[in-house]
Amino acid sequence: MPKITYHKSHEFTTNDGSEFTFATQLYKVGVYGILNNDANMQGNFKPQEVKKMEKNLQKLLDTKKIKSFKLGIPITVTDESGLWEEIKN
Repeated sequence: MPKITYHKSHEFTTNDGSEFTFATQLYKVGVYGILNNDANMQGNFKPQEVKKMEKNLQKLLDTKKIKSFKLGIPITVTDESGLWEEIKN
């Protein structure tokens, strides 16, 4: 199975100055994510979806549609066993 690397946390600022944080936690069945620590803005994701979000945020930064974008600690995972596991170096 392929290895997927995404980041455990994300911070970005929109051009109007609004600040956002997105934190994740890996579980065997997927990735839990929460925006701005708001219980109404939480959900389950696949690691591939988090990685795609990161790429989209980088594109927004590159095209100056957001003001800043910062990634937290990277994590590499695989679902070789049928459940998601972090690959430790």
